[in-house]
Amino acid sequence: MTLVSIVTPSLNQSRYLREAIESVRAQTYAPIEHVVVDGGSTDGSLDILREYDDVKWVSEPDRGQSHALNKGLAIASGEILGWLNADDAYEPQAVAEGVAKLTDSGAGLVYADVTRVNDDGANPRRIRSRPTFDLWTELNLGCGIYSPSVFFTRAALDAVGPLDESLHLTMDYDFWLRIGERFPVVHVDAVWATQRLHDDAKSMRHYDDFWPERLAVSRRHGGRLLSPLLISRYVRSPNVRRVAVRAAAAAYALAGKRPR
Repeated sequence: MTLVSIVTPSLNQSRYLREAIESVRAQTYAPIEHVVVDGGSTDGSLDILREYDDVKWVSEPDRGQSHALNKGLAIASGEILGWLNADDAYEPQAVAEGVAKLTDSGAGLVYADVTRVNDDGANPRRIRSRPTFDLWTELNLGCGIYSPSVFFTRAALDAVGPLDESLHLTMDYDFWLRIGERFPVVHVDAVWATQRLHDDAKSMRHYDDFWPERLAVSRRHGGRLLSPLLISRYVRSPNVRRVAVRAAAAAYALAGKRPR
């Protein structure tokens, strides 16, 4: 059986780390290698890691999530890889289905859907990934792939190289695009992971920085300057929405004054 390596970057995620580890251990597939790259946690995460003899882990300061992931991928020895953030968790069949689809399709990367939950695990809702992958759509409409639902091959990683450590919020988007430029990418209609939204999540804390980085990645790979992605960014801006509401109200008032 093909060895699968799962890399988990973590920094002070003791509230969630055990659930992530247990979700890897609960997989119906074997063999799996789980590599946890801790950034020097001080919240009890290391005590949790010491409980698991079957988890490879290192704890030392790093230069951010992209660097931590690259360290983990360098340690990993599997021919199929995935990464699972410490605040997310796999469904039990995720790895088995991912391996099967990679093997059957010859793809370099496969992805599925996620269940998104609140901090306490409440309000579960299925979030569907983009049902088919094509570069134009990914470039100009934004990333339609959720990282905990992704598995990719060692061959794809070796071909495109490590994650771009200059990116702190959209390194996954850039990585998917680089693989998609050279390998088939296939969606599976299934739920492979639970993705947690909480106030401490990096994407929530740095939301204003997220969009410029995403747009820069899109342009780097040939996305349109005036793409739907750019337009949607500004439509979501509170200032733009306020202007639009005022304009609509003025238009409505003007229409009401017209003779009938």
